[in-house]
Amino acid sequence: MRTDNYANKGRILIVDDTPHNIEVLYDILSPDGYELSSAADGETGLQRARADKPDLVLLDLVLPGMMGIEVLEVLKQEQPQTTVILTTAYGSEETAIQAMRRGVNDYIINKRPFDPGEVREVVRSAIAESRLRQENFRLTHELELVNQQLQEYAGHLERNIDELRSANERLKELDRMKASFFSMISHELRHPLTVAKGYLELIETGSGGEVTTEMRRYLRIINDNFDHLAEMIDDLLDLSRMEAGRYHITRQAVRPSGIINHTIQAFAASAKEKEIQLETELPDSLPLVSADPLRVVQVLTNLLQNAIKFTPSGGSITVSACESGPEVQFCVADTGIGIPPAELERIFDRFYQVRRDDSNLGGAGLGLAISKEIIRLHGGRIWAESVEGKGSRFYFALPRAVEEQSP
Repeated sequence: MRTDNYANKGRILIVDDTPHNIEVLYDILSPDGYELSSAADGETGLQRARADKPDLVLLDLVLPGMMGIEVLEVLKQEQPQTTVILTTAYGSEETAIQAMRRGVNDYIINKRPFDPGEVREVVRSAIAESRLRQENFRLTHELELVNQQLQEYAGHLERNIDELRSANERLKELDRMKASFFSMISHELRHPLTVAKGYLELIETGSGGEVTTEMRRYLRIINDNFDHLAEMIDDLLDLSRMEAGRYHITRQAVRPSGIINHTIQAFAASAKEKEIQLETELPDSLPLVSADPLRVVQVLTNLLQNAIKFTPSGGSITVSACESGPEVQFCVADTGIGIPPAELERIFDRFYQVRRDDSNLGGAGLGLAISKEIIRLHGGRIWAESVEGKGSRFYFALPRAVEEQSP
C-alpha cells in the first residue's frame, strides 16, 4: 500500500524482462523512498503506466514481444508528461541517443551491474524534471481555463454593456418624453387656471354685478386654491427637470441682504394678515455669495411659506444671515408648532409630509425637496433644527463669491 512519503518522493515504473535487473534497481532506489512497480514486458508495462500514472518510467530497450521503442511511442502519445529513461545493456551510447530523439528523456547504460551512483543521480534529476513538467502542465492548463473564463466573461460583459447602452438610450428617450409631457401638461393646466383667475378678478371688481361680502370671502378662497394649484404645477415641473438633469442654475456674485429683503417684502401682507411678526437680522456687511438669485429666492420662498403656514397668530418669524468661514449661512426661524424629532430627518424627502392633526396645513411635500436640490446644485448645505411645540429653524449655507474669499 502506498504511503504519503512514497507519493511525495515519486512513482517509478521499471519495465525490464530481466528479473535480476529489476531486483538491482529496487535495491538501489528503495532506500530513497520512491514508490516502485515493475513489468516484465511492454504490454504489461503500458497497462501499469495507464493505471499508476508514474512520474518516471525506466524502460529497457529490448523487450519480448513489444520492443521498448514501440512502448515509448505509445507511452509518449498517451502520457506526454511522463519522463522516460532508457536502460539498456545492448548497443552503444549512440543507439541510446537515437532513442532519445524519439522521446526518451535520458538513458542509463547497464554496465552489469548498474552503477548505483549514476542511477540515483539520473533518477533524482529525472523526478525533479518530471515534477517541474507536471507543475508547468498544471499551471498551463489552469491558465487556459482562466483564459477561457475571461473570454466568456468578456463576452458577457460586452453583451451587458450593449444592453446597458440600449437601456440608457431608452431611459434618455423616456426622460425626453417625460419632460415633453410635463411641459405639455403645464401649458394645458396653466391656460384654464389663467382664464379662471381672469374671470375671478372680473367678478371681484363688480364687472359681473354686485358682489356681497360673503361672495368676496368665497372668491378669495377660490383664488387662494388656484394659487396653490399653480404652485404645485411649478413644483412638479421643477422636480421633473431636476430628474431629467435639465434644471440649471446661473451663478453670479449676489448680496445676501438684497435677496432676503426682496423675499421678505413678498410675504409682508400674508404675515400681517395672520398677525405674525416678520423680522430680519442682518449684519451691516456680509460677503457676496456665488448663487443664482432667482433660485435662492425660490428656496427662501419655500421656507417662509412653511414658516407662515405652521406659525400660529401672534407668533414671529426671523430671517437672518451671517458669515461662516468660506460660506454665508442663512436662517429662517419661527415660533410655530415645530416638527416631531422622529420626522425631522425625512422632511427633505420628496412627497414626504409631516403628520399633522390639521390636514388643512398639508401640501404636496415637494417644496423642501426642491430646496434641497437647489442648494446642492450650488455646492451648499441645507438642514433643520426643531423643538416640537416651540418652533423650527431652517438653515442653508452658500459658498462666498470668489472675489470675496481670502487668498
